Amino acid sequence: MKRLLFTGTLLVFIFTLSCKSSEGITPGDPEQFNPRTRAKNQIDGLLDEHKPSEALQWIYHYQSLEEAPDLDYEGLEKKALREIGSQLDQSVEDREYRKALSLYNSLDVAERTDIAGDFDEESLKLEYVKNLLEFRKSGAAAVMVTQGFIPLEAASDEDLQYFARRFTAGENRKALQAVASEIRGRGLSLESSAVEFLNTPVTMEDLLEGTVTVWVDKGLRIDRGVGYPDRSIGSGFFIDKDGYILTNYHVIESEVSSEYKGYSRLFIKLSDDRGEKIPARVVGWDRHFDIALLKTEIEAPYVFSFAGKDKFNLGEQIFAIGSPGGLNNTITSGTVSALRRPLQTMGEAIQVDVPINPGNSGGPLMNSNSEVKGVVFAGITGFEGVNFAIDGEYVKKLLPQLYEGGQLEHSWIGIGGYQAYRSLEVLYVNPRSPAEGLGLKRGDRILSVNGQKVYRNQDVRDIVLGLPVGTMVDIEWENAEGEVNHSPVALALRPDVPLKEAVNRDTRENLIPPMFGMVLNLVGRQQYTVDYVYTGGSADEASISRGDTITLRRWQVNEKEGYVLMQFVFKGVKAGYLESAVQLGAGLESAIFF
Repeated sequence: MKRLLFTGTLLVFIFTLSCKSSEGITPGDPEQFNPRTRAKNQIDGLLDEHKPSEALQWIYHYQSLEEAPDLDYEGLEKKALREIGSQLDQSVEDREYRKALSLYNSLDVAERTDIAGDFDEESLKLEYVKNLLEFRKSGAAAVMVTQGFIPLEAASDEDLQYFARRFTAGENRKALQAVASEIRGRGLSLESSAVEFLNTPVTMEDLLEGTVTVWVDKGLRIDRGVGYPDRSIGSGFFIDKDGYILTNYHVIESEVSSEYKGYSRLFIKLSDDRGEKIPARVVGWDRHFDIALLKTEIEAPYVFSFAGKDKFNLGEQIFAIGSPGGLNNTITSGTVSALRRPLQTMGEAIQVDVPINPGNSGGPLMNSNSEVKGVVFAGITGFEGVNFAIDGEYVKKLLPQLYEGGQLEHSWIGIGGYQAYRSLEVLYVNPRSPAEGLGLKRGDRILSVNGQKVYRNQDVRDIVLGLPVGTMVDIEWENAEGEVNHSPVALALRPDVPLKEAVNRDTRENLIPPMFGMVLNLVGRQQYTVDYVYTGGSADEASISRGDTITLRRWQVNEKEGYVLMQFVFKGVKAGYLESAVQLGAGLESAIFF
């Protein structure tokens, strides 16, 4: 199991970036400084690249300016909308329903769903699930049903019976229960095989059979001339009858990491007494949420089901199954200790007091109904009973993408946020992100995304999670003058470690607020005055306050180790202007960006 270590270094904020097209401008051409030329070249470039949603964002943006460039906005909008409609038709024909839904969502934000013709969101979602079932990906289809992704009431009687047959064959119990409830609500009969499966109780032996030990053999490790077996051991559980298994990314990292150059082979062991090593392969993975989907060529002895939309409750009783130290068939119980622990860059963890040890990583965290609500992933070294799990809601959103294979890609807007009291303020806008050019400044407030009120960085990430690159969303924000604006934004690809790019592309003065939580004004060579200090940042922790003076001594970026150091001498108001030498550190990973 992954262990988390606490250090004394002050680590604070980070941020990210993306891309904006600027094709069509010839270096040295005076026309490149003409606002009309720049705007037209940018929009034309995006249309030529077949990025109509991104083009629409900038069409609407330029059109909204008080001094809007003189362009044929109506013609450009029609061209972009035609391209979206064409791509939507092709996506449906190619059965790329995730892309089709992204395009439809962009039309919805633009209030032009008439371009979609006979397609609507409900029908696209239903076809998406049917396609997954047809291609024997019942685990992904099942979570879509259990989380309410598709409106079963909109499905035809024939579709419902098809879902019931496939979920019965795939032994996806929770999804079948939802479908059966809709079928019976219509006064229809459920097939006898489905009734028999639902009436069969789940035993503890079933749960044990559905849990596996994950082994990663890394050959021999040489220590002082002696060879020792080098292996990673974790847990996993079946979520599909066709042999798909969920586990943690850090358990199988050597199988997919480009940085690992050694020997690595992946196996699983079932819960029986034979101890046979069964070969497996990695299908999809995501390091940000520490999740991975494996595939083995055996039929699952038991298939776990995810719980519905129910959230974790403090004090809720939970159970975990895993292989601590390789000892399989280990069941432990406990309660939920805390929620919203910010231990991941893109999500929040659940803290539990279930006894968990190395080897439990990747095992299921279940409620009293034997339904999966999370995946065990970490604990803190030296603290007994302080362990963590990935919230099952994240896993359900990511699972369809994991089935597609490879490393997951995430979308983002390009804003670093500061969580004030009941308010989400803009802390940083990357100059090459989708948010660039919208007029957002530090201190502006993000009010809602796609009509949903947001107060935390995670609120926005939860809305954006799972949406493909190019999907358009609507941002409502308020500036310092109290003016409320609506801005359509096309999501871009989120960099894996955004700060690695930002530190090479922006000025120190712009980077210091999101990294160290203070705003500086340059008054001389390497000399600054402190204009503002954000509560909870590393500057605040170091007792730096507004009006202090700072002389920068050293600025060090260590990408390999993943940190930035800032060494300076400051005269503090609170300390009677006595000089103090301070070093602040910021990690290259952060959870402030969306």
